[in-house]
Amino acid sequence: MSTNVSPTAMALPSKGASRNNALDGLRGITIILVMVGHAGGLLWPISRLFDIPGLRGFFGGGAVGMFFIVSGFVVGRSLLREHSRNGIDPIRFYLRRMVRLGVQVVPLAAAIIVVSLLDPTDQNSQRGTVLSALNILTHTYNQFAATDLLATRADLGHMWYLSVLQQVYLVVPLIFVALLARTRTMTVLLLQLIVVSIVWRLHLLNSEGWIEATISTVSRMDAILIGLLIALHADGLRARLSSRRAAALTVLGMGTMVVLMVILKELDGSFHYLRGWGIAFTMAAAATVIGVVCGEASPATRFLTGRILTVLGRASFVLFIWHLPLFHFVARHTSNWSWESRTFVALTALGLLSTFMTIYVENPTRTWLASNLKGSPSSGADTVSAKERA
Repeated sequence: MSTNVSPTAMALPSKGASRNNALDGLRGITIILVMVGHAGGLLWPISRLFDIPGLRGFFGGGAVGMFFIVSGFVVGRSLLREHSRNGIDPIRFYLRRMVRLGVQVVPLAAAIIVVSLLDPTDQNSQRGTVLSALNILTHTYNQFAATDLLATRADLGHMWYLSVLQQVYLVVPLIFVALLARTRTMTVLLLQLIVVSIVWRLHLLNSEGWIEATISTVSRMDAILIGLLIALHADGLRARLSSRRAAALTVLGMGTMVVLMVILKELDGSFHYLRGWGIAFTMAAAATVIGVVCGEASPATRFLTGRILTVLGRASFVLFIWHLPLFHFVARHTSNWSWESRTFVALTALGLLSTFMTIYVENPTRTWLASNLKGSPSSGADTVSAKERA
């Protein structure tokens, strides 16, 4: 079902549109769920949330799928804009991502090594610390954890996500270069890869265990590929969906995610976020993203574009990178404190650190990239100019 013609209008990015802040709102909600879930047991008794029926499911895993979808969508639209402007340059794409992520990951690796050397409360082995630092720098932490889990650091456990993302993005620009002129073929390929990812995840869960199923690149790439599919067909979807239908889709997607979160921990068994529940959540998240990028102002998008959510969403990459190491550090040094005091200190320190990193690292990096490795227009409907956050 391939064609040899140039990409159709549905595969080309809209020009001159304003930024869609609702995507940042979705990131904001997701980073809240991720941080609260990780804080349980470290900063406060996990029973504070996990013993509450209906609420504990919001912090039981799976929310990171929204990050995957939004990231895939953002990167896909960036590549489409680059194609429409002067062609896709994979080398430039890789360099941008190396710089973009390196300005956060390199300081994190350095900080972990320094803390390991100077902090007597850090009980991780030097070997494990060095190997962990090397693997987060090379975006192979998921493979390291799968082969030598006991050597990994608990405060870097979240870095499997960035490894999966970067490994998938090694292939994505090549797929765009090879198949963007044959949109149907590219669509079929992405759909096939999504099915392969889901089947492989279920296979690993049943044969190897939940760790491999959670952090394997192939088993977790389905949500990223769904984001790429939405990016590929976004303009066509906009032409087909009225604003009212798009708004309804946003509400339906968000409502479904809430229902799924409520029932997650009430289901028999475990690791449902890797099974059918996870597939349903990913579909609901995808519907939400489609509604957000295709619709105009609605009660749902007004909620998502609230100041708190958008600020958190724009800082979500910094918050994601630094929250778990900082939570572990504070927890080790405040073991005799009340959980309220410990939580306040941790969140205050994270807020100060993220503000510093945003002002003195993130913003200068985006400015430098826009001037030196610019591959697409500096503004657009779906991305945050040069902010290709993970």
